[in-house]
Parts: sequence; structure tokens; C-alpha cells
Amino acid sequence: MAESVDVAFDQDCVMDPWYGMGSDDMLEVGHMGLYVAQMTSQKGIRQCFDAVTVNAAKVMHLNGYGIAPGCDASFVLLQARDAVEAIRFRANRLKVWKKGTLLAQTSDLQYGLHHRLHE
Repeated sequence: MAESVDVAFDQDCVMDPWYGMGSDDMLEVGHMGLYVAQMTSQKGIRQCFDAVTVNAAKVMHLNGYGIAPGCDASFVLLQARDAVEAIRFRANRLKVWKKGTLLAQTSDLQYGLHHRLHE
């Protein structure tokens, strides 16, 4: 990453005999990666997000990846303000699109405290 090398994170174990904790959740992979690689700065967290999104697409030579004009419109809409919040909270997936077709959606999650911390 420091030398402009595209670094990607992935996970190949989903409930297999060698590692039963895999979930195939790329936000979880990015979250774990930031601890393993000691990348807990704001910049490091954004780099971990890129490692499970844009860099992974580059490494896999996915043509048409992204949301720019001319791309194939395959993406996940996250309930997060930015990449740091997406990794930090492992954001709720609001909608999943594949080649312009909506495949899945869920409602916004509402967060809030229900009691006073200091009384």
C-alpha cells in the first residue's frame, strides 16, 4: 500500500472444517484485517475498506467494476456516512444491486440510547 501496490483482502473459509468462524462478509474481513495489519488509523481504515472493495476488484480483473458511467451497476448500498463508519460498525446493507437489478433490500437500522448514562 505504501508503494502503490494494490493489496486486497479476501476470505475463503465459510463454515468449513478448518475455520468455522468465516461468514463471507467482506466488511468483517476488512474489520479483522485492520487489526491484523495494525492499520487502525483513519487512513488505515480507509485502506482496509479499499482492500475489500476497489483493490479486490482490480486484483480479480473485474471489468466494469464501480458506479461510474459505463460500469455495470453492481454495488451494495451501505448505511454508513463513509468508509471508516462502514468498517467500524460493519454497516447495514440497505440495497444490493447486480448489473442494474435490485436483488435485496432491508430497512434502515435506528440507533439510540434508551437510558441516561449519568443520573
